[in-house]
Amino acid sequence: MLKLVVPLLLIIIPIVAIATWGLAGIWVALILDIILVALSVRIISPNTVRTVEFLGRFDRILRQGLNFIIPFLETTKSQVLYKRNFPVEVEWITSDNVTAYIGLNVIYYVEDDNSNNRDGTIYKSVYSIDDARTMMRSTIDEQLRGMIVAFTHKEIFAKREEIWETIEQKLRVRLASFGYKLDSIQVRDVKLDNTVMMAMNKVVETQKLKEAAMNEGEAEKIMKVKEAEAEKDAKILLWEGMAGQRTKIAEGFKEAVDMIKATDKSLNAEKVLQFLLDSSRIETLGNIGQEGGNSKVIYLNEDLEGRSGLSKWDKLIAGSDLIK
Repeated sequence: MLKLVVPLLLIIIPIVAIATWGLAGIWVALILDIILVALSVRIISPNTVRTVEFLGRFDRILRQGLNFIIPFLETTKSQVLYKRNFPVEVEWITSDNVTAYIGLNVIYYVEDDNSNNRDGTIYKSVYSIDDARTMMRSTIDEQLRGMIVAFTHKEIFAKREEIWETIEQKLRVRLASFGYKLDSIQVRDVKLDNTVMMAMNKVVETQKLKEAAMNEGEAEKIMKVKEAEAEKDAKILLWEGMAGQRTKIAEGFKEAVDMIKATDKSLNAEKVLQFLLDSSRIETLGNIGQEGGNSKVIYLNEDLEGRSGLSKWDKLIAGSDLIK
């Protein structure tokens, strides 16, 4: 009923003024209505509500749009409904006496449940607590200190999810009791004392250098093994080629011996082979002579069969001797 008082007054005042002063009362009524409107009108913007107190006692809630209050008898208190951001940072000592810093970001808001009584979220958020941020800071500080002291400085980096879940569960219940709702919590940062961080970075750097050296050594080992395998394969192919070459040379000698023996049945294999060796030697000497004027030939042993030397009765067998 109280919210209808001002609209009724805006109608009653002109009627009383005209009845009292006639047409001149219109100006009086107009001035009084303007003053009444200025004192009583409350325009509520989106995502905002106002609680109304009549003579200091909660009466109703004003929501978005045009609203009226009774001047001098009613007062209002404002509450926003949009989501708000609240950063919190806690510093404490880990179980191994290292100073740790954990930064959180809390997003919270008041949810309008369309209730106009004392059990509604808007009433609780306005009258149950004076400063919600102070409450959240103390709750988070209490929880985080209890968790940090239970971890070592190495464990704390792996506990981000556990920290988030524990703080969210506890804070959600506390905020709900005061009419607030928790949207989310993000762990912004986990830091240790600068000296400890530098030492940890040095350990990581050393470990990476060690791994790089091991990888480089392993790569070098693989390369050497591959080179040894390639050298082995090359030597096998070389010896196979040389063996094939000797086989072909032997086959060539055999064919030549057979051809010469076919021309003269009196020749034996030894004489034919000696003839072929002499021919090969003469051809080699000819090739050496063609290399240039600086080529020299030193005779170490005239005996191509490896004997100690030629006696005075021995002589080289020339091709002319074979065909005689």
